[in-house]
Amino acid sequence: MPLLEHQIALGRCVRGRGADPFASLAALQEIGLDRGELAELDDLVHSSGFRFTRRGQRSWCEGRTGEMAQFTLSILSMEQRRQLVNDWVDGGGGTAFDPASEAEAFLEFVAGHLSEPSHAMTVCRMEQAAYRASEAALRFKRPDPSLLDHSDAILSVRKGASLVRFFVEPQRLFAAIEAKAPLPPLSDKCFLVLFAPGLPTLFRAANNEEVTIWEKLAYPIAVQGLSGDGFTRPAIEGLFRIGAVDLLLEERPEATQEA
Repeated sequence: MPLLEHQIALGRCVRGRGADPFASLAALQEIGLDRGELAELDDLVHSSGFRFTRRGQRSWCEGRTGEMAQFTLSILSMEQRRQLVNDWVDGGGGTAFDPASEAEAFLEFVAGHLSEPSHAMTVCRMEQAAYRASEAALRFKRPDPSLLDHSDAILSVRKGASLVRFFVEPQRLFAAIEAKAPLPPLSDKCFLVLFAPGLPTLFRAANNEEVTIWEKLAYPIAVQGLSGDGFTRPAIEGLFRIGAVDLLLEERPEATQEA
């Protein structure tokens, strides 16, 4: 058996789901193993050493997954936390080469199992926003505000930016989580926090005008249209400078040519 095929087969068995790592016989046949080679592989993957390897790999995946959303998972029940991590790892999670992308995907998976509104959902979206902003900050360059003066300039929410709604004063929520105390009741008042790659700490409180602009940008809109709706140039430019909003790529040919 060529070394590459042997490694591929072992890798698939290590990652195999369920109690029997050799269950996917058809997939192994696809890589060209004959019946004799399959029999030898079957003996190997049902050995005690291989079972130990699988348990170690599983434990590593679970630990890595738990660390990706540590803050969010910390406010869930032990049972729910364990179930979410197990389901994610059962689906092949915990081994991605890009931890930030997998963390965002796992948090989206977690969000699908949380009620809304809830403090758990808020913390989940906050962690997700922090990952997005951190990743975008690695490539962020402060844009030239004169680009907003282009007659056809179209604005949209920038990838890497998020607006997170808290249903209690954020520091009060964090203090309760840190103290492992009961979480405060949900308030009727929203506290909105903006995450953007151009902010020094990646986040800050959003003001009312910024929130309204953000909501307007549920769909791309012309800068002139925003100005015509009464939004001030400083507010629009401020969001643009910190990378919360961006010009659609096709609407800024000068920037594309320079790049």
